[in-house]
This record gives sequence, structure tokens and C-alpha cells, in this order.
Amino acid sequence: MPYAVLQWPATVYPGEVDAECPEAKPAILVLLQRLRAAGPSPDGYAVKTLGSGLGGLWQINLKIEKRQVRILYAPYGEKIVLFRIHKKSSSQEQEQAYDMAQKRKREYEAKSRKAKPS
Repeated sequence: MPYAVLQWPATVYPGEVDAECPEAKPAILVLLQRLRAAGPSPDGYAVKTLGSGLGGLWQINLKIEKRQVRILYAPYGEKIVLFRIHKKSSSQEQEQAYDMAQKRKREYEAKSRKAKPS
């Protein structure tokens, strides 16, 4: 079953990747193809569910040129929505990335609820 891989907002891919970790773009493209084909837990990738403390986000880490790149996303049935792609960095910057991804996830879910007819 193919999955739809979306992003919220539209600047996540390729915008954040180009700005923060352009060297990771080929590996991220492969990951996106695997997510479309295999779903939110593709073989060959270490997937972490971050739990309710971090808003129900899921995370995949890629090691690119000795640096970690993190993809924060969430599955919604046959949809997978990317919320943040960034390099692993200082704990303060890491916390900001998680906060941003959680905020984006809440915005996406609010928009989705409004779009569904009652």
C-alpha cells in the first residue's frame, strides 16, 4: 500500500534541507521514497516514537558526513506528514527544533479538523 508523504508547512522539504543540511538531500530523498513504499517504519532505519511528552512525534536519524540529521514526522493512517528536518546540534537548538515540530503538528491537526465536514 503506497503512503502519501506530505509536509507542514511547505517549507520543510526541500527548504529546510537546503538551508541546514544540503549534503543530506540525496539520503533524505531515498528515505522519502522508502516512507512512501513501506510506511512510517521502513526497514533499515532506526525509528523512534517520541511519545506524548514530545507531542506524539516520530523521529528518524540519518548519519551524513559524521553528523546526524533528524527527521521529525507523524503518521496519520495512509499519510505521513513531515514537520521538521534539521541537523542535530546543541541541546538548546535541539529543544527549539522539537518545539517547532510540535507547534507545526498542532497547526496541521487543527487545519485537518476544520477541513473535515461535521
